Amino acid sequence: MPRWSDPAPCDDDEQLFECPSCGKRLCSDLSTVTCDRCDEQMQNLSVPRPE
Repeated sequence: MPRWSDPAPCDDDEQLFECPSCGKRLCSDLSTVTCDRCDEQMQNLSVPRPE
């Protein structure tokens, strides 16, 4: 699997997202983001996971 560059840390108004399929990461100020490579919804890594 290719390794994409990690854009973290993001700006204060942005959150870090990661694609579960290809691993691409990007920063965005949107609440939901779709991967432009896989067309899948990206996971928000800035929000803690429920335990």
